Amino acid sequence: MVILDKYIGRTVAVSVAAVMGVLLALYLFMGFAGEFDKIGQGSYSIWGAMEYVLAQIPRRIYEFFPLSALLGTMLGLGGLASRSELVVIRSAGVSVLGVVVAVMKTALVLMVVATVVGEVIAPPLYQHAQVKRAKAMAQQISLNTDYGLWARDGLTFINIRRVQNDGTLEDIRLYEFDPRHRLHTITRAATATRAHDTWVLHGVRQTFISQDGIVLRSSAELPWRTLLNPDLINVVSVTPEMLSAWDLHEYVRYLERNGLNPARYELAFWAKLIAPLTVGVMVLLAVPFVFGSLRSVGMGTRILVGFLVGIGFYMLNQIAGHAGVVYNLPPSVSASLPTVLVSIMALIMLRRVR
Repeated sequence: MVILDKYIGRTVAVSVAAVMGVLLALYLFMGFAGEFDKIGQGSYSIWGAMEYVLAQIPRRIYEFFPLSALLGTMLGLGGLASRSELVVIRSAGVSVLGVVVAVMKTALVLMVVATVVGEVIAPPLYQHAQVKRAKAMAQQISLNTDYGLWARDGLTFINIRRVQNDGTLEDIRLYEFDPRHRLHTITRAATATRAHDTWVLHGVRQTFISQDGIVLRSSAELPWRTLLNPDLINVVSVTPEMLSAWDLHEYVRYLERNGLNPARYELAFWAKLIAPLTVGVMVLLAVPFVFGSLRSVGMGTRILVGFLVGIGFYMLNQIAGHAGVVYNLPPSVSASLPTVLVSIMALIMLRRVR
């Protein structure tokens, strides 16, 4: 049985890897084509575009894992069924449950790989790629740290601590120097919003430094004209999907301490926790399809059915997430509901397999 487990697991793993390779190839082609219109901006070259697209691969692997697991398992087991190997395995006394156990052992490995890629590799690489791309295109970013974005606009050094989902900047500091590199103005603002082609600072406090002394001035609003554009500013915005589960947990705590709405980030946090289980559920769901209605059909039909099921699950996941935010459902429920429903469907289908 150990030999059969390894054989079935290896067949499924190879098929999952093949499907992942095809999806990544499509992404590389489309992703690189999508960068064509940006090549030439600043120092952003064709090699920079290639590096940026390649750096996104871990993120795409993480996103493609559920669909790859479903399609790969269907194709792997389907290939065994087409070659009558499953019939021989069943004739040798291996039950459907035995095949399921063998497949789920591979699913556990896939779940671990998905977790490592999504939690350890993809987030920092994605952030690094975003900053490097924006820096090449605008040549303004000098540093992006845990303390926000540091950028230079002429003789003004800019520090933006946080960016909200709606594009509002928070906790802004502007350090203005004269041509002799002497600091003469420090401007602090609570927030900044975009108004047409310029920014407006709110809750402004300014410190003017000169040989005659220091002058303090406060104002409710102040126009801020800068070369920084919203696309460049977004490199420091906190994108929930691109944070690790730990970072999401810490950011949710920060939002709660400051009386801000953490719903979107809580949803992303629970989605991160559920994601590895989703991979396992997709593998489990593929088994009854192969033993049931798809056991005698061709590979093309299996790919079509698997693709439609994967798209349906993705849409259900998106609907459940948005509905949860709109109707104030617990994030744990919104994030886990699609996976739970698919799990129930897979178990019901397995019970009907003979």
